[in-house]
Amino acid sequence: MSKNLVIELKKPYLFEGEEYANIDLSGMENLTMQDAIEAQKNVVGTGEDSVILYAPEASQAFIDEIAAMAAKQPVEFFNGMPIGLSDKVRTAVQGVFSADGNKAKDRVVTLDKPYTYDGKAVSVIDLSGVEELTSKDVSAAENEVLKTGIYSANMKNFFAYSCALASRATGNPIEFFTKMPLVDAVKVRGTVNSASFFE
Repeated sequence: MSKNLVIELKKPYLFEGEEYANIDLSGMENLTMQDAIEAQKNVVGTGEDSVILYAPEASQAFIDEIAAMAAKQPVEFFNGMPIGLSDKVRTAVQGVFSADGNKAKDRVVTLDKPYTYDGKAVSVIDLSGVEELTSKDVSAAENEVLKTGIYSANMKNFFAYSCALASRATGNPIEFFTKMPLVDAVKVRGTVNSASFFE
């Protein structure tokens, strides 16, 4: 994954008197679903961007928050980028969020590498239990999102919602999903929201 997350620049980017020859977003490999939840919360909490309520990964403010976490830079580092460079950052970040849950075979997600939670290594996550969830489970998942301070007419766009549904479907605590590496947690989110559950 990291080869696409270091953006080499044709001309240096100047920020606070320092020149940058590249933008290193390889820290995305260390981000978790909780980081994405916090980024959504930060953007909505500031009232900065209402786009996030409808399409989180389409929101430039959200992209900048995630990129700042990955690069260990202040968000202003990304806010002030020229539009062309900002678009390259957007493409790199969105690439991590593009997992298609409809590709999970038999609704089982295969992780990129084993994930260890509470001393146990996990390589696959069976999400077929989503099919057995009820309206009450959906309400509980929506309440998990509300605890983050976010409300939207389409809760499926929020990472906290997907983690709450996955938790109820598998019996794993919600922290099992929020602490998961982002690249795998995005696959879980995609699978939980797969159209095949709603046919």
